[in-house]
Amino acid sequence: MDFFVYSRGAAGVAALRDDAELLERHWTYMDGFAESMIARGPTLGNSRETATGSLHILGLPSVDAARDFVAHEPNNRAGVYLEHSVWRFENLLGRTMWEFSDTSDDPRFLIVARLQHDQKNDRSARAIPFEDLSAPLRERLIVYGALSTLDAARLIGVTLAVQARHRAAVDALLSEEQALVVFGDLEIQDWEFGGRR
Repeated sequence: MDFFVYSRGAAGVAALRDDAELLERHWTYMDGFAESMIARGPTLGNSRETATGSLHILGLPSVDAARDFVAHEPNNRAGVYLEHSVWRFENLLGRTMWEFSDTSDDPRFLIVARLQHDQKNDRSARAIPFEDLSAPLRERLIVYGALSTLDAARLIGVTLAVQARHRAAVDALLSEEQALVVFGDLEIQDWEFGGRR
């Protein structure tokens, strides 16, 4: 089963980039999960210079294994993160971020679109199939998947990673995407591919 893990940074999240020893421990830890990784990378502040958190989407054998993945991650153990969002992930693209073919230098963005509070108990809520998204959005999708509770009983929302010229272009793409209107709680973060550099 696949999991979405987003760890949000505390004030010391800059350690993700500034502490070479901690960064190496993080990369070494992630090397152990490389075969099951769908996407990974830091979220960034508006300047794209400072890390604000870290995304990992990966396959793990169980919910307990997902919790262990978070608990043993070196940045987490060092107190870099303030909180974690851990949800089940259904890969609606059927590919990893490394299979995204656009080679432009345009920045990348992570979007988490959650159901509004009054919709969260609606067991009929479903993620929008990839084919129902607009062609302009489909062309820019790096990651697209449904997010659900850890017991997979209830849809939380969807997550998308997209490549676009700038944040305003992302806003324009989403504002014209009628299929995503049901997900009223949108969070958009600057993001980049993670891994050893």
